[in-house]
Amino acid sequence: MEFIGQDWRKRLWMLLIGASLHFCVVKPLMAADEINTGYFNDLALKGYDSTAYFSQGKAQSGDERISFEWKGAVWLFAREADRNLFAANPEAFAPQYGGYCSNQMSLGRLSDTDPHVWLIQDGKLYLFGHEAGRNRWEQTGIEAQIQAADRHWKAFIQNGKIE
Repeated sequence: MEFIGQDWRKRLWMLLIGASLHFCVVKPLMAADEINTGYFNDLALKGYDSTAYFSQGKAQSGDERISFEWKGAVWLFAREADRNLFAANPEAFAPQYGGYCSNQMSLGRLSDTDPHVWLIQDGKLYLFGHEAGRNRWEQTGIEAQIQAADRHWKAFIQNGKIE
């Protein structure tokens, strides 16, 4: 009986180690999607309403009953009117760089974001992983950072990698 119990524990540990390796090693090495949906679901912006940044000037959670699929990701909205606005012109409301961190993109890297750290510049939404990234952009010149990020993003879209 003890042998069976030990075998079960061993298999559980192997499964846990395998899953850990997948999410810590294999998943990051895989090609990233054009829209940042994180590791565990297909939600863009971690479920936040991308139109709210423009209309309300704040990050607002979307409602899973009010959604729209675009570029392989599910976008959530607080109101049906917000969804309709996005659906009519997704490029106007979607964050730049597929929702990856704008600061890291300007440095040639892909990184996740915090939906509460953002800015709108020239009618475009930029997300950041941390306040420090947004502060860096503001202190070093937003336009120069946008040019660098745009260059890296273009390479990513064309070649599937950051250059």
